[in-house]
Order: sequence, then structure tokens, then C-alpha cells
Amino acid sequence: MPRTQFTRSRAAVAALVLALCAACAPLGRQQLPQQPMTPGAGATYDYLEYQALLQLMAKTAGASRMSPEAFARTLELQKAAAQALDRVIAKESAPSLYMDKAFLYWNPEQASEARAILQAGLAKYPEDYNLNASLANAYLMENNLSEAARVLSGYLSRQENTALRERLGQLYVDSEQPAKALETLKKIPAKERSPEAQFQMARAEARMGRRPQAMQELKKLLKENPDHLEAWVELAFQQELDKDYAAAVATYAQILVLGETRDDIRQRIENGGGEGREDIRLRVVGLWLKLNNPDKALDAALSSSGSKSFILAASLLFLNENYTAQASTLLDVLATNPPVPGEYFFYKAVIAQDGENNSQKALQFLDLVPESDPHYSQALQFRIQLLYSLGREHEALALMEQGKRLYPGQARFPLLQAGYLIEKKRLGEARKVLDEALRDRPDDEDLLYQYGAVLDREGDRKAAIEIMKKIVAKNPDHADALNYIGYSLAEEGRDLERALTLIKKADKLKPENGYIVDSLAWAYFRLGKLDEAWKHIQRAVTLSKDDPTMWEHYGDIAKQSGRAAQAKKAYQNALKFKHEDPDRIKKKLGSK
Repeated sequence: MPRTQFTRSRAAVAALVLALCAACAPLGRQQLPQQPMTPGAGATYDYLEYQALLQLMAKTAGASRMSPEAFARTLELQKAAAQALDRVIAKESAPSLYMDKAFLYWNPEQASEARAILQAGLAKYPEDYNLNASLANAYLMENNLSEAARVLSGYLSRQENTALRERLGQLYVDSEQPAKALETLKKIPAKERSPEAQFQMARAEARMGRRPQAMQELKKLLKENPDHLEAWVELAFQQELDKDYAAAVATYAQILVLGETRDDIRQRIENGGGEGREDIRLRVVGLWLKLNNPDKALDAALSSSGSKSFILAASLLFLNENYTAQASTLLDVLATNPPVPGEYFFYKAVIAQDGENNSQKALQFLDLVPESDPHYSQALQFRIQLLYSLGREHEALALMEQGKRLYPGQARFPLLQAGYLIEKKRLGEARKVLDEALRDRPDDEDLLYQYGAVLDREGDRKAAIEIMKKIVAKNPDHADALNYIGYSLAEEGRDLERALTLIKKADKLKPENGYIVDSLAWAYFRLGKLDEAWKHIQRAVTLSKDDPTMWEHYGDIAKQSGRAAQAKKAYQNALKFKHEDPDRIKKKLGSK
């Protein structure tokens, strides 16, 4: 499920914490008399002392975030208040006193202390509703859904309580146990099910893969409770999953209308996390694009508040779908409210390059990003790439040096410089650049991988493999290093089963990487498994169509499999794409 402000994961846990507080804390206070029920004056005095200390705590707590002294004083008052309650409990115990003591520690940092107090109270009063509900609440503060569910389930096995049954159902949904959620909630008689119980049942249906039933239940719930915001959001999400984008757009539109007409719902949207309303509009933009209607998408984007974060996010949606004209129109909103952010010029450069194929115009936009801008590093990298593509290599190299000087902690600029030098076959200079960068960042995986690549090109494969092993030891999921080791073993014809295992893992990590798929085909070929080799080499050349070594492999596998015509075509492609050893390819063509 997408993690938006409406995702019911940690946000749901926080909401449930508040809900359980509402269910249990007021009840405890209502049941608590103004003075403890005790014949002795000592308990009354101690309870009054606790109340006075509690008031002092409230006064100092506000200043404790800014003042270490106030924070220390708050802790002292907390401890004294707890001791006062301990004296009351020793003389005249009651469940409400354990509640009072637990709520002294009612914050995420001290949740374990609150939980221990509640557990001590339950040891004496195991059937008390407030103590059980509060203990579940304490577990939720620690993000321990399973223990919270265990407490509520245990209580419900002894005493029925509809409110807690609803909470337990929600807990089961949030902890990915939808079948248990339905089982729990169905025990509430249909006529007694609140809108919240119905909502949780619909969520459970959806998470069990029964989307039509879930949407049907949500629509039924919304017909009777048209202001149930969470149900509208869940319905829109399920419609998206169902690829009914038009219906999802209509549902999100209804959510926005609710937010405009009802202040309470507007507050809930905006308090859902981040800019709630703009998050919804961003979803609508994305849905119109999925419906191939960029004009409607642009209308939806332009109807927003025009905040920088929204404009940039929406522009990126248009760019990803190659609607550069609409992205440019939307971005121009930012230019109407100076100061114009650096991202504006960066995105306009992307549009000029990718949408208009105008590198010079792109460079002009990038030149407008000031050096003080947080995105200057990205602009610098983009300028380097553009200058190099235009054949202005000296300017590109000067900017690489500038980047290294301005951003000594970044690996990107040494990598760009080394890549340029490798392409020019100036391997010694490339190794020197990487040596200098690795002195400052010896464990940087990208620098190490590039260094290994240089060693390989220099013919020192043994040293290169050691570098790759170092990378894998640090990061066992580094697909490129795994592939390098596996391919090297396959190329040398040794330890082929291990080579295959390493490359398979790399393929799982990067399934659409043509070079890794080529390595997989080559490992199978070396093992004599021609059917597997043929299957994978065909996939490889669809992913990377212009690699000469890959076409040589294709030719070798095709030839060995008795596919002479395909082998000939593959060798011709290897020559077409400038194989580094054309004589070897011509020899293979001659011996077809």
C-alpha cells in the first residue's frame, strides 16, 4: 500500500493510541473520587501531595524542552509524585491509582515504565477494563501491535466489550492479519456494528484479496455515513488497485469537496500528514495521466495552492510520462513568485534537453542555478554531461575539477572524471584520480567498483576480483560486484556452479540489467546447458541491443546450438557495434 498521509500503519497505531486513551483514561478519572477511599488521613494527605506535584509537573514540563534545568526538575517532580502514589497504594489500593501512576510516565520514551505499572495493577485487578485497555495502549506506544492484541484478546475472552473488540479488529488489520480481524469483528451483532467496525471489516476484506467485496462494503458504509473520510480514502485506493482510474478520480474529487464544505473534515485531511489536500491533488494528477489526459491533469495541478513542493512533484509526474510542455507550463508558476528556486532552472534544463533536444538552452538554464543553491551540485553534474555530449571536453573537465573542489565529500565528481579518463583509455590517470578519492573515502562502494573496473581494463583481473570481494563483504547485495566475480569465474571456466549462484543473485537484485543477464547466459553456456543459455542470451540482447561482447556471446551460443544463421547475424552485429577484437569475430564468421 502506498505510504501517504492516509496509510494506516504507524499513523493508524498513533490514532489507536489516542482512541484507547479516550476509551480508558476518562473512565479512570471518573471513577476516582476526589480523595482516596480510606479511613486514614495519611492516604488523603499523600494523594493531595500527588495532585500538587502533578500541577507543578505541568508547569515545568512546558519549559523542559528548552531548558535542561526544567527537564531535570520535571523528572524530580515525576519521581516524587510516583512515590506519593506508592504511599497511597500501600494504604488503600485501587485500580484508578495504578492508572494515575502509569499516566505520569505516559510518553513514548517512558512507555516501558508505564507498562510495568499497569502490569502491577493487573496482577491485583486482572478484570479491570481501564487497566487492560491502558496496557494495550502502552504496548502501542512501543509499536508492539502483537502484544497489544494479546492483551485485548485475553480480556475479550473473559468479558465482552464492543469498543475493545473494534480496536482489536483494527489491530489485526494493521498487523496484516485480516482473517483474524474479520473473525473478531463478525462477533459484533450486525445491528450493533459502528461505522468504524464496518470500515475495519472492509479493510480486512481488501487485504484478503477480496477487492469487490471490500468496495461494496465501503460504498454501503458511505451511503449511510457520507462524512466518513477514511472510508472515502480507502475506496479511492481500492479503485486505483482495480485500475478503475476514472472512479478513483471521482472519489478523490468527493474527498476534496468534503474538505471544502466541512471544517472538521478539512482539519482531518490536513492533519493526516504533510499537505493532505495537495497529496490528494497529486494523486488526481497522476490518475489523469494514467487515463492519457494530460490537459485534465494540468488543470488539476494548476488548481492547487501552488506550493513549491507540489509544483515540483507534479512536474516530475509530467516529465516521467514525457509531457514536457505541460511540465514546463506548471513549472512557470514558480517563476511568478520570486525568489525563483534552483529546482526551477534544473527542471527547465531537463525539459530543454529531453523534451526539445536543445542542449544549449539546457546549459543556459543550468547557468542560472547559483552556487549557493542546495541543488548546485546536481546542476554541475548535468552541465558536465551536456558539455561532454557537445564535444566541449575541456570545459567539462574544468567543471569536474570544480566539483571535486567544492564538494570534497562527494564521490560523484571523481567518478565522472575517472569515467572520462577510462573512456579515453588513460587508465593510469583514472587510477590516480580514484586513488586520491579513496584516501578520503576508503569504503565507498562506487569508488571501489570503478577502481576494480580500471584494474580489470589494465589486465589485472586477480586484483580486480579482490576489490569486488571487498565490496561484497561489505554489501552482500551489491549486484554489479556479484556479477563481476561470477562472470570472471565463468570466463575463466572455473568454479562454474558458484559463478552461476553469484550471477543468479545479481539477476534477482537487478532483473532488467542486460549485462547481468548476459553473464547468466554465459555461465550456463560454460556449464554446457545450452537451452538455458539460449533463453537468457535472447533476453540479454533485448535489454542491451548495442553491446558487441554480448552479440559475440549470442553468436557463440547460437553456433553451438546449431543455429548457424542466427550466429552469423550476431557476429555481424558484434562488428557493427565496434568489437574491440574484430579479427577474432571475423575469424568466427569465416569458420561458420
